[in-house]
Amino acid sequence: MKKILVTFAAIMLWAINSTAFGWVLGVQNVYYNPQNSTWSSSQQTSEDIRLKNKRFVGSGGFSEYYFDDNKLAIGPVTNVEFVSDGRFIGINSHDLKFFKYIYKDGKIIPELLSEEEIQKLYPDYEIVKISEFTNYEITLYKKIFHKKNFLLLNDTPLSFYKYNYKPESVNPSYIKTFITASHPGKIVFSHYGDDTKDFPALKIHIKNRFKD
Repeated sequence: MKKILVTFAAIMLWAINSTAFGWVLGVQNVYYNPQNSTWSSSQQTSEDIRLKNKRFVGSGGFSEYYFDDNKLAIGPVTNVEFVSDGRFIGINSHDLKFFKYIYKDGKIIPELLSEEEIQKLYPDYEIVKISEFTNYEITLYKKIFHKKNFLLLNDTPLSFYKYNYKPESVNPSYIKTFITASHPGKIVFSHYGDDTKDFPALKIHIKNRFKD
């Protein structure tokens, strides 16, 4: 139990320290305005639909959102959510996928974000699709003496539940889709070090070049 609480606290601390977006924490609500079809982190009108964010031990790290009548509205789909330009965005860290939540006919529907939409959210990251790997390997390039950010985007049926990076320093956050490469070398993304048919390891080779 202590380990679970420490892990949860670490996740929350990372979320609080994030500067990219206003991550929705476990005690927060989000609001949908049906008049202009926008989301916000605070109530804008009396007609807003409120969703309560709840996270339970044993949920696998997924978020769940409930209507005021305690009926499930969202989940379990994503691990981290945020509001950006009136849209409610979620990231599935296990599957390396991004979603936007759409309100339709009284239901909240998750829709995959397009590559273009994701690039607009993260302009400082180079998107690398899983389908671009050959035999689970890929070579990526960064400018010599400079760091480079990469965003792994899963456009395949594969899942990467409980996968981690080696070295760990390339992904200091809870969200596994983000990588920062500081040096040339090999990055391995694997399920506890496995490299099998059921749990193939992704191998990312980082090389320097003089131009970005």
